[in-house]
Amino acid sequence: MSFKILLLILMAVLLLMPAAIADNNPTVMVTGYHISPDVVMPSDPVSITVTLTNTAQQASRTASSTTGSGSVGSLSESLTTPVNAYIESATLKTKDFQVMSGWYEDIGEIGPGQSVNLTFFLTAPGAQGVYFPEVWIRIRNSGSVKYPVPVNVNSPYALSNLPSFKITRDIPDSVTPGSSFDMGVNITNEGRTKAHYINVIIETPQRSITSLTPDQYFIKELAPGESNHLNLSFTTDKDIPIGILQFPLVVKYQTADNTKSEQTAQIGIKIQGKGEVGVSKYQVSPQQIRLGDSLSLIIRIENTGTDDAKSVRADLDIPFQGIKEAFVGTIKPDNDAPAVFNLKATQSGEIFYTLNVTYEDDFGKHVLSEPLSVSVQQTDGTAIWVLIVGVIIAGGAVLLYRRRISP
Repeated sequence: MSFKILLLILMAVLLLMPAAIADNNPTVMVTGYHISPDVVMPSDPVSITVTLTNTAQQASRTASSTTGSGSVGSLSESLTTPVNAYIESATLKTKDFQVMSGWYEDIGEIGPGQSVNLTFFLTAPGAQGVYFPEVWIRIRNSGSVKYPVPVNVNSPYALSNLPSFKITRDIPDSVTPGSSFDMGVNITNEGRTKAHYINVIIETPQRSITSLTPDQYFIKELAPGESNHLNLSFTTDKDIPIGILQFPLVVKYQTADNTKSEQTAQIGIKIQGKGEVGVSKYQVSPQQIRLGDSLSLIIRIENTGTDDAKSVRADLDIPFQGIKEAFVGTIKPDNDAPAVFNLKATQSGEIFYTLNVTYEDDFGKHVLSEPLSVSVQQTDGTAIWVLIVGVIIAGGAVLLYRRRISP
């Protein structure tokens, strides 16, 4: 048989065969489960309901067919239909539970996006614990699905008997920017089972704060009721923001069945600035003061603290007349403001006096007392007396001269 004859036979067979099918297989998944009752006691009946869903929303089958022969009178068309998932069987596999009803056969088809609920009835084992019976689902032409369902037998074990950490801390009432502080953290296992391989991680939340102690601690185990105390130290700079600073704390551990878990907490530290005032500059005008002169005294008050100095007032304890009190207001950190006093010198000599500055910050009211002095010269009357004596002598000389020349 020649090659051309074989080729013609093959083409004829292909024309007589059904059209090729492009198949996107559906996907079936367990999308939910429900256990009843929620609290399963040993040897009690329990039901497990699982939800199976055909999640392949776009699964489809496309078929093409051609009618007629030749280029004239032939018609080609394509037909796309959704692909259903055919569930052949569903069963519950377990070595711990007694299965009362747990086998389904030829469940049928579910379309894309559709779901079906299957319920299994069992008897719980006599020992408390956490068990994982498996649901096995077989789908025609798409393999099988295995899904473990956790069942808690005796709820006190499932909930309260797991490790649970109570975290308490010993912290200062507040921390001033630029200072160091200590923090005590106490970790207590309040659960009913032992926790193993515990890692405690303390994070520093700001660049302006530095840990002086390790930021991770390892505790081999903590039995129920046991505690472990950590002593931590930190230092801050003056740029740290004012307010509550949260320190994240993470406790990672393993349970008795080697399950890895973690518990998180936040430790809040109050960062509280403090105002601190002082005298930055002292100016007297005029510089040479004589008794009875009017003078202007300007004292610049600076805030070298880490928070606002509010309601700043200054007064002078000085034996002069004039305005001896000045209201300055609020002085921000690293700033200063003038306190101006207009006075009259009523005493001479080296006058010692006190500048009293009152201000407030978040810690309360504060007073600064600064000793100062000013020099006042006594009025010089010598020139006046010389002038008076000169006038008297000159007057006497004139009178004597007139008497001599008079007839």
